[in-house]
Amino acid sequence: MKIGITGSQGFIGKHLVEVLKNKKNLKLFYCDLPDCNLLNPDSLKNFVKNKNIMIHLAAVNRGTDIEVIAGTVAATSNLLSAMEKCKSRAKLIFLSSIQAETDTIYGQSKKLAEIMLKDFSARTKTPVTIFRATNVFGENCRPFYNSVVATFCYQIANGKKLTVKNGNKKINFIYIKDLIKLIVKEIFTKHRKLFYFKRVVSDNRLSVSKLAKLIKSFKNLKTERSLKSKLYKNLYKTYLFYQH
Repeated sequence: MKIGITGSQGFIGKHLVEVLKNKKNLKLFYCDLPDCNLLNPDSLKNFVKNKNIMIHLAAVNRGTDIEVIAGTVAATSNLLSAMEKCKSRAKLIFLSSIQAETDTIYGQSKKLAEIMLKDFSARTKTPVTIFRATNVFGENCRPFYNSVVATFCYQIANGKKLTVKNGNKKINFIYIKDLIKLIVKEIFTKHRKLFYFKRVVSDNRLSVSKLAKLIKSFKNLKTERSLKSKLYKNLYKTYLFYQH
């Protein structure tokens, strides 16, 4: 099975590649700068040809409005156009974000990409799966960019001042390895309908202030055994990553 992955060098992409590269009978192909540019349709021709699965992870969630829109909307449009031109019917798995339910530029870009993908599936009879995922955290997550968890873990692990904003705001979290399991399972799943949408959330819900307090406590923790939940243990693993 030939699998094309956009954004393989990103936080989620790296974790996915690490799992897939150890599976038999899978051949992985990547679309990452500078060799493959989602904003340059001509560079996508070879990438989309003869693939069984396309996993679209690439996105821009920080930058100017134009950069964010281009990184999601234009990139997705170019990928779909390239697939259509080469008559690809590869199953396409798209990672959207819970931010699609907000009015932010990034969120609305994700929402528009979802609409484009649904239309593409209906028009070309191509199987498309969309996972609208809640806030993802875990090892290798980029501080001040991907997740408040990464930012807090980095600050505490490196002895920096932690500033809590919107402390009462409650956030739903999902651990990166749980999300990867879902994506990998989807590669081998065949749905009855061509278009499949799933809102990916979890029972892991914490306020920002409670999250900060918990991560601060990790500084004096010797082992994860005393932690009472899987979420706390996964947060601790993430914290330990930033001590390296």
